[in-house]
Amino acid sequence: MVYLKRAVRRRFGSTVTVRLVSPESTEARQHRWGQGTALPVIMIDGEVVCTGRLSLKEVVQELQKRRSRL
Repeated sequence: MVYLKRAVRRRFGSTVTVRLVSPESTEARQHRWGQGTALPVIMIDGEVVCTGRLSLKEVVQELQKRRSRL
């Protein structure tokens, strides 16, 4: 997780925040992604983009795609 945070920060600066949310947290329990989903869950702008693995490549590609739309 630390590697993912640092890699994203290096490429995108402080405009992107990476955080770890416990599946037992109130936030996880209030949303569908916290119930019965393969962990970890990667979300960008409230949308699940990856489940069951931490993929820096997928995260970076998705962030670049979203950045180009702006």
